[in-house]
Amino acid sequence: MQFDLEEVKRIIAEKYKWGPSTDWTNFHFKELSRDIEAITGDRLSEETLKRIFGKRKVNTENYQPQAFSQMALVKYIESFKSASCQTEENSVEKASRNSKMLKIALWSFACVGFFIVMRLVWTSGTQYGNYQFNCKNPRDIYPFTAMFEYDVSKISDSVFTDFGCGIETYLPPEKGKINYFYANTGSYNVQIYTRKKILGNLEIVAWANDWQGGYFPNSKPEKFVRFMNQSFYRQPDYFYATTEGLKSENIDLSRSYWTEYRYFAPFNKSLDELSFETRVLNNASTGSYACYDVGIVLQGESGKIDIKFTQPKCSRYARMKLSEKQMDGAFDDLSAFTIDMSDWLQIRMKTENKKFCVYLGNKLIFTERYTEPIGTLLGIRYYFYGSGKTDYIELKDSTGNVFYRNDFGHTVSIAEK
Repeated sequence: MQFDLEEVKRIIAEKYKWGPSTDWTNFHFKELSRDIEAITGDRLSEETLKRIFGKRKVNTENYQPQAFSQMALVKYIESFKSASCQTEENSVEKASRNSKMLKIALWSFACVGFFIVMRLVWTSGTQYGNYQFNCKNPRDIYPFTAMFEYDVSKISDSVFTDFGCGIETYLPPEKGKINYFYANTGSYNVQIYTRKKILGNLEIVAWANDWQGGYFPNSKPEKFVRFMNQSFYRQPDYFYATTEGLKSENIDLSRSYWTEYRYFAPFNKSLDELSFETRVLNNASTGSYACYDVGIVLQGESGKIDIKFTQPKCSRYARMKLSEKQMDGAFDDLSAFTIDMSDWLQIRMKTENKKFCVYLGNKLIFTERYTEPIGTLLGIRYYFYGSGKTDYIELKDSTGNVFYRNDFGHTVSIAEK
């Protein structure tokens, strides 16, 4: 089998049916790593798999795994084909016999199916349905300790949680309470799961009274670290973390990193009827890497808008998430989001009647419809590969009224709307 990275990823994604690989968590990559080793005898680490599936940014446009990883993946994919061929051969040999028994089998299956369904009605709650997991204070001003209560005593498997920060924590069944400290503002998707199944999730929101700046390493937003000095990036007219300032934060500039600015507050406005406008810059003048990108996230209660713009020829790293819809530069044509980044970019986004539009200056560059409501606006995030600049932001509601503006010299607070 000739190695085709995109085809390999497609086949694996179809096999597991976990949804888009960009949504996979540490749990999914651990499971995939175990399965590959069990079938092939070769071990591909979770970090290697994250690079292969685009969860970690690499320093080349035409990334290819190392030879060992390619061989392991080919063997793994071939195991699917072998099983498929065997199944097909057996099906041909048994086709005549099966056709004669079809009516009897269908009647028997219907009867057995009825009793199985009835059995499941009585027993499904004992394995996975009969648990409790909630938070007493899911929304508070950071920093704060979130207090969780749970009951997993009726689940036979070990149960774990990820508090939305990429760290797995075991939930002892004999206990019933666990606490977690949220040191940064943001929205955190807390998951509860076993090794076999994700049981559920809930959202924690850490509000803020002001913007918070920080960074995260190698495409790991869950590893966000706030700047110890929250003033050095606040230039007179924009946010920008200088090289000197980053060094003073002891950040290793020789390794891939993203700078991020975030603000989460009770805006009390619908993200489904909203207009957003901003100016951003990220290119060689800011000291950033090649394949400059600009990411903007508008987080809602039920979903989010997440757009990553890239410079031309770097479309592999562009992406778009809009409510239930998701597009990835590895599989989709996102050339609309590959733009000239030699100067400041004026970007405007608008949602209205489940229709989403993106403008560059006054030019409409992208439009898409969605079905599931995104909900109330919770927060805003900017992220840049390297260090970019954010000039201003303006938010308008469905009536055209400005309910939040910040030119990073004077802020119209939410209370002044």
